[in-house]
Amino acid sequence: MKTIRPLVFRLSSQSVGRALVVVCCMLTATPAQNQNAAPQSPPKPAELKVPAGFKVTVFASEVTNGRLMAVSPDGVLYVPRQSKGDVVALPDRNKDGRADSMEIVASGLNRPHSVAFNKGYLYIATNPAILRMKYSGGKAQGEPEKVVDLPVSTTSHWTRTIAFGKDGKMYVSIGSSCNSCEEEDARRTTIMQYNADGSGARTFAGGLRNAIGFDWDPRTNTMWATDMGQDGQGEDFPPDEINRIEQGKHYGFPYFLGNNQPNSDLKDAKKSMKSEECVPPAFALQSHLSPIGLAFYKGRKFPEPWRSSMYVALHGSSPRARKEKIGYNVVRVVMQGGRITGIEDFVTGFVQGDQVMGRPAGLVTGADGAFYISDDNKGFIYRVSYEK
Repeated sequence: MKTIRPLVFRLSSQSVGRALVVVCCMLTATPAQNQNAAPQSPPKPAELKVPAGFKVTVFASEVTNGRLMAVSPDGVLYVPRQSKGDVVALPDRNKDGRADSMEIVASGLNRPHSVAFNKGYLYIATNPAILRMKYSGGKAQGEPEKVVDLPVSTTSHWTRTIAFGKDGKMYVSIGSSCNSCEEEDARRTTIMQYNADGSGARTFAGGLRNAIGFDWDPRTNTMWATDMGQDGQGEDFPPDEINRIEQGKHYGFPYFLGNNQPNSDLKDAKKSMKSEECVPPAFALQSHLSPIGLAFYKGRKFPEPWRSSMYVALHGSSPRARKEKIGYNVVRVVMQGGRITGIEDFVTGFVQGDQVMGRPAGLVTGADGAFYISDDNKGFIYRVSYEK
């Protein structure tokens, strides 16, 4: 891991009410393995903008393809690195807002995507299975054991997301195997529910094309989830979604898109559903923003209205005929009376001109009350704190 020493310069703009945070790094280069090859420049962190009073620094780098994170009972950030096939711990023992080291705690995994802690275990969601390792004394111990077999994906929607509810149950989201089709495996396009040991499998909610990010509102215990809209029906349809997830409900896919409009791409459907049987989106996002992580801020350091708010990482536009890039930011979801009324920018700057400087993916509240964002494109973990 390169040594990172962030230098933060803050420029406030009263006219727009936001602060520009320039994150600079001093990187200790490692010798090139091939002395004849031209040295590659390390990725540069993005120049990120946040609301006035907030600050962004680089917490860690080289977290290659890091996705959905979790914080251990002793306050350490754990991140799965997809392409590396491992899970790393990023301790900050001296509490200076920077990871002291990168420690590999599990390796040889198939596309690890998310992690969770529950009652003395570290759980890891991989493409073919949910694994777990005993966790005690601040360490993950032994070899991972398989808890649940999952549908295997070699192409579309191979990510698996895991989280535990207040009920002690394990929830796992499993996306579709295709762009638009009826699934033979009933576990696909669902959020599944299991006991912590992997028993008691049942469908908690269905009709979700790929609900990568989900979390519970700490005030109401309501589950919310992102969902990826279908491709191939134009640049403005169907929308990506934020859904209020309720047990036993169906959210339309593949039979209905958007506000329960029939899916014209679904041919010769074997099953018939009525639109009134399906739940439309709680909030329709712009098409092809690719929402990934969804998390509520659960710390005490942010002021209102940012405290207890829902945040969504918009990974960035899928291939589009139009040149402009959309997404590539983290938004705060504005709610009133339990309903979503809109979204507003929280962290922007992952695109500079035509250049992509990062793609936000995972979101989690740290033990220190800061908010952490994984960038699975350039390998940074950003730390957002309130300093006013």
